[in-house]
Amino acid sequence: MSTSPKESAAPLRDHWWSRGRCAVSLDLLRRHLASGEARRALVLGSGGDALRGELEPLCGELCGFEDDALLDFGKDQQALPYEEESFDLICALDVLGEVEDDAAVISELRRLLSPEGLLLLAVPAHPWLYNDESRGPRRRYTRRSLAKRLEECDLTTERNTYANSLLFALIAPAALAARLVDAPKDQRLPMPKLANELCYQAFAAERFVSRHVDLPLGQTLVAIARRRESTGWLSPERTKGRLIPQLRRVQTACC
Repeated sequence: MSTSPKESAAPLRDHWWSRGRCAVSLDLLRRHLASGEARRALVLGSGGDALRGELEPLCGELCGFEDDALLDFGKDQQALPYEEESFDLICALDVLGEVEDDAAVISELRRLLSPEGLLLLAVPAHPWLYNDESRGPRRRYTRRSLAKRLEECDLTTERNTYANSLLFALIAPAALAARLVDAPKDQRLPMPKLANELCYQAFAAERFVSRHVDLPLGQTLVAIARRRESTGWLSPERTKGRLIPQLRRVQTACC
């Protein structure tokens, strides 16, 4: 018996991994949205199911798009059915790792982004972690490769942090061992409610750290970016952790 998309999405939405990443992503968004809310938002990707419900109070209008339509974007499809600069917030979770042409998708999302809009991306990390494309994403990223791709698409990265760091010490060895015994690699399998809740609490707790500093290690990457022309040197949040070093360089140059 086949399972409908809504039925299959429900277990994923309630899984600790989806809920934990939602908590981390939402915490970052609240600190980077200029007015604390977005007039119009677009959420892409199956990983956005948990985030959609949490975003509704922050958005005047919340739009979604079918995930499968993006898989061959850039080859069979050249544009999404939205006007240019029509969204203040775009969230793409579990999208770039699956599409044929990630640069084409990022460029298209930039086209849809308003001049002061915010782009949130969540992508799988560490190319060495899994190597079987038939049972995982087409590509995985490092912080450097993701930042480079965003720069190539004329976007400025404001945050680029690893996530699911606390549990990564357990996940990484298990994933590497799975490669040797040909075992399932998806950690989003059914698990007891108590274990599911404990894993969620461990993942979600990272938001208290990642709101201040980019984490150096984790299973996934969460990035926030803006159109390059919209970034300013003294904009709030965009200069966090960089303002003092810049002022010191100015003082040194003047001496």
